[in-house]
Amino acid sequence: MTASTPALAGTTERGRLRFELPAELEAATPAEARGLSRDAVRMLVARKGEGAIAHATFADLPAFLAAGDLVVVNTSGTLAAAIDATTDTGEQLTVHLSTSLPADLWVVELRQGARPYTGGRPGTVLTLPGRATVDVLAPYARSRGRLWVAALHLPDDAEANV
Repeated sequence: MTASTPALAGTTERGRLRFELPAELEAATPAEARGLSRDAVRMLVARKGEGAIAHATFADLPAFLAAGDLVVVNTSGTLAAAIDATTDTGEQLTVHLSTSLPADLWVVELRQGARPYTGGRPGTVLTLPGRATVDVLAPYARSRGRLWVAALHLPDDAEANV
């Protein structure tokens, strides 16, 4: 079950591993939509002390735990909301709404096809269908440009649907 993976590509200047996930391994839809149960989703297990990496499924999790281990669970909310958008240069993107923030702001992910969009910049204005826009304001936390804080400007009749 232990295998090295070519997706781990070198180290950064801070000594952290740089990980690139091939598009064919991305989970673009929920497990159920792909005919899988929740515990059948793939899981990568790294054992720091051994330098080992194992490919498993979530159902295998108990086999990797020992008394006193810490399990961190990501409970961040993500909406099933993907909206087509266009940049001012005509690039076609998808805006994924993630989390509602105070002051009518949102955490969003910008994607181009199956990959994260790397051209996002503070001040970017994206055009959505139906006279709506998204103002990209700032990177969200330490997401390295994958997640953004954005303001949605929706026509009055659309705001009730978000």
